[in-house]
Amino acid sequence: MFEASHLQHNPVSGYIKIVSGGHQLPAFWSHPDLGGPFPGLVLLHDQWGLTSHIRNQARRFAEMGYYVIAPDLLSQPGEPRKTGETLPPDQAVARLRELGEAVRPRVAAALHALKTHIRCSGQMGLIGWGVGAELALRTAVLRDDLDALIAFYVLPTVLPAAELRLLNCPLLALVGLAGPDVTPDQIEQARAALVPLGSAHKIVAYPDAARDFFDDSRPTFDSTAAEDAWTQVIAFVGEHLKAPAPGKAAPPETFDPGNIY
Repeated sequence: MFEASHLQHNPVSGYIKIVSGGHQLPAFWSHPDLGGPFPGLVLLHDQWGLTSHIRNQARRFAEMGYYVIAPDLLSQPGEPRKTGETLPPDQAVARLRELGEAVRPRVAAALHALKTHIRCSGQMGLIGWGVGAELALRTAVLRDDLDALIAFYVLPTVLPAAELRLLNCPLLALVGLAGPDVTPDQIEQARAALVPLGSAHKIVAYPDAARDFFDDSRPTFDSTAAEDAWTQVIAFVGEHLKAPAPGKAAPPETFDPGNIY
């Protein structure tokens, strides 16, 4: 998608394996073919899995000048790739619940693979949709190396208050109000809970949009809300993840060639 207000990059994309602790973790990545170093983004998919929609988002961010990895949270090494396109929704949700805490190391491995890559600037953002947004929030409160956090379809108050107080990176939450998942009262409660954290947090609500409004493969896709949400996201990551000056290379010793295959 052409963005007239931003420099466009030619993205290189494909399936990869992240090697961590002797395990090979399936993932999809996309990045500019030339230049850098670039900020890194990890995308966490919803219950539907690593679908074409998530892969398209990885490419869109790569075109904007980001190194992007979307770890596969549903599939297991040695198994055929599983997504919401091949699993019924209830089975996909059950699969994520079954994996439980085993999912978190996949997120950590994706973050580490980007952060130590020679063409990544070390600045890191985390973006999640639905179930992936909840996982992004739970990951962010345990880390101090994230520069931006974006949550689609859920509010930060899905976390207990004691955990939410640990959040120390800017948060952008984008939610729809047309469905039963989020109410105006919940939004006001979430905004009030974020005030004491003293960071650049923002909640954007779309009155006529329902859950999955950003996903053009879902029946509740809302093109107007999705277009505005993309503008909000690009502005947010552009503000908090700034690439180093052109020509400044990352130190060679930060590159671990064993991370990505």
